[in-house]
Parts: sequence; C-alpha cells; structure tokens
Amino acid sequence: MKPLNLRGAPPRSPRERLADLMMLPRTIDKARASLVGGDPGPYFITPGLSAWLLRKLRFSEDEFIELVRSSEFEEQIAEIVQARASKGRIEHLNGFMETFKVADVAEDHHFEELYGQCDPDELVIDVMARDDAKMFGQGPSHLRT
Repeated sequence: MKPLNLRGAPPRSPRERLADLMMLPRTIDKARASLVGGDPGPYFITPGLSAWLLRKLRFSEDEFIELVRSSEFEEQIAEIVQARASKGRIEHLNGFMETFKVADVAEDHHFEELYGQCDPDELVIDVMARDDAKMFGQGPSHLRT
C-alpha cells in the first residue's frame, strides 16, 4: 500500500468498518502513515484504541505495519483479520468499542492530555471523531487509494 500523510487530513472514522470490524480502516490509515514516505502527524497506534485492537487480533504494531506495507489491497488485510478472529469475536470487539466510555479509560493513558476534558459518559470513538473534525474540518474524504 502507498504511504499516507495524516498532517493534511485525519484517518478514517473510528466507526468505519473493514471485515465488519470497527477501527480497522483507521488503524490501517495510521499504519500507512508509518510507512517510509508517510507522515503520521498527530496520530499514533500505540498507545490507544488501535493498539488495543491489534493486541486483540494478536498482531504486534510492527507486524501489522509490515502487513499493510506488503498488501496491495485492503481486502488482503481483511482476509487475514477474518482468519484470526471469528465472527463472534469481531462482534465482541465491536460491542466493546461501541460502549467504551471516557470514564472507562485508565488514567495512565493520558486521555485528557490528548483530548482535553470530556464528558465521562461520552464514547471514546465519538471523542476521537470530534477531535478529527476539530483539527481538520468535516472529516475524511480521502484515503481510498
């Protein structure tokens, strides 16, 4: 895959899915930004929800970045993810992300430093999407290549 510059536009929404899995397209975008010639800008995989997702899929960050680098199409990544996670596992991971609130974030993750003070009942994925919109306007319209 081609490297990606995340200084001019955010990664895809945390709600967007690939292989029916939330956060996977966003995590791919961050991995593409980590490739030679890419620029992650203010984004990172570790620590955060992308790192959590990769752990649950039994990938190290380096392994995942190499998978992205060596894949020509996202469908190849989707096939590998589906081979590692059953449909039930994917539903469980999505269920977690759809209910993970700011109040549930461990203090050592420095969430407030990254996103400012947030409503404890707000979903983390909504905070992330709002932060993207705040930094870049209406959100991603790029990243399909």
